Amino acid sequence: MLTDRDRVLLAPHLALLRSAEKELAAARRSAEAAARGLTESAGGTDWRDRVLGGLFSADDGRTQQYRKAKDARKAAEKALAEAEAKYAKYAERVDGLVEPMLARDDPGFQAIVAAVRACDKAVRAGEEARRSLSGILKPDVEKSKVWHEAEFARRRQKELIDELRTRIPGLRRTIERAAQAVGETPPAIDDLPATERQLREWQLQLELAIREVTRWRAGADQARAAALRAAHGSL
Repeated sequence: MLTDRDRVLLAPHLALLRSAEKELAAARRSAEAAARGLTESAGGTDWRDRVLGGLFSADDGRTQQYRKAKDARKAAEKALAEAEAKYAKYAERVDGLVEPMLARDDPGFQAIVAAVRACDKAVRAGEEARRSLSGILKPDVEKSKVWHEAEFARRRQKELIDELRTRIPGLRRTIERAAQAVGETPPAIDDLPATERQLREWQLQLELAIREVTRWRAGADQARAAALRAAHGSL
């Protein structure tokens, strides 16, 4: 529920947004009309008008009409791009003002924001595990020519494996919480295997999980944006 203070805060920004929305609708109509005009004028032209800009055209009037229609479409497309940018600027500004109000009062929006945050956390955890795994698989201890370098690399690799292994349960729980927040089934994250071949297979499993949670995150963010834009119309 918006307070009187909320409405006073939003009023000037909403006025700018409504004005930009009208400008955008008019620009879209103009762009559609210009596109139709170009299509109609192109129907009476030949390749010399379209490719050579009318050079050697048999009908100069026809060429001029085509050129004007082409210029009109270009101008309309430029105006449309400017109107879209203006609307996006004001919509983003209103989003930034409305979001904390919805997060304060709307349980449905609160759940959407929680889902975005849970997915963010799960993606970050997956990316951290991926970086650790890359560090484990990168050293080639067998090809090292110096025994102490090979031994150091082997010990460091073991430390990284032990560290990552302790983080797997937390990663799994984080992904499960994100799945619950968006109503999805969590991808499998097995315990960390021992051999390098198995680690590379586990790496594929991790990549799949990261892609899946990233997809959830994108969907949750789209839902957040849609809720904000829906709120614009009700204000």
